[in-house]
Amino acid sequence: MKKSGEALTLDGVCRAFLGKSVLKGVSARARRGRVIGLLGRNGEGKSTLISMILDILAADAGRIEVLGRPLDGSGEIRRLVGYVPERPVFHDFMTVAQVFELRRRFFPAWNPRKAASAADRLGLDLQTRIAGASKGTLGKVAWVCATAHEPDLLLLDEPTSGLDALVREDVLNGLVGELQSPDRTILVANHHMEEFAGLLDEVWVLADGVISGVHEMEALRREACRLRGRLKKGRAVPPGLRVVPLTQEGSLVEWGALDAAAADQAAQAGVLENLERVSLTPSELFALLLRQAVGGSHV
Repeated sequence: MKKSGEALTLDGVCRAFLGKSVLKGVSARARRGRVIGLLGRNGEGKSTLISMILDILAADAGRIEVLGRPLDGSGEIRRLVGYVPERPVFHDFMTVAQVFELRRRFFPAWNPRKAASAADRLGLDLQTRIAGASKGTLGKVAWVCATAHEPDLLLLDEPTSGLDALVREDVLNGLVGELQSPDRTILVANHHMEEFAGLLDEVWVLADGVISGVHEMEALRREACRLRGRLKKGRAVPPGLRVVPLTQEGSLVEWGALDAAAADQAAQAGVLENLERVSLTPSELFALLLRQAVGGSHV
């Protein structure tokens, strides 16, 4: 039976450090069963927001609910949430098996069979010592630790950062396996969001301390495009076009449009000759989302 309600509610969440505001009123809602990309430039507060969702950091203002529960500062919510940090840290004197045993004691829902299956799939040797383990090995250990208690909310903070191609593929394949649960909500922040493009249901864009846009990935895949054309002599570009300027060489221009309505508006303005609509690669799409958030959506 599918669980009702929202997996995550953010309502006016604020956080400052040493008088500098990082999050300035973040509001968003994640429905259960969705895979959400948290997109933002370095320093925008993605990791801060994830730490607050985990009840590690407290909000200066606003409200956070995780799996229908308001955060109370106790950290109890972490028993119900899976978390893969950018830089996993474990006790150096332990083996992988001992790390899993320690986790089992703290997580009542820990599933030893799932942990063993995930470790086997990822090629983890349970007798490997944490001391001296590679970043790839630590990333795999973190993945098992985040998923073996079968959480309803999975938070991934740069889960593929610094991993080689083979390990990244293992992590992504593991994520596909986690999607088999219709109730599991996944929030992922990653520098290379294009790696997750085929798995995302929506994208939250974090810019200037707020969620500046929430975009459905299905619509972006279908409608976002690059417009190429030559500016007509004597024709001024009308104000208010909802496109993002990308390049210009003389009269040749490229604009980005995030939806069909914006592309149609630019075409109907009649200022471009030989107009072409070109599909975007995933990396181009996410770059356009960031550029639109930072620089505005008009020429």
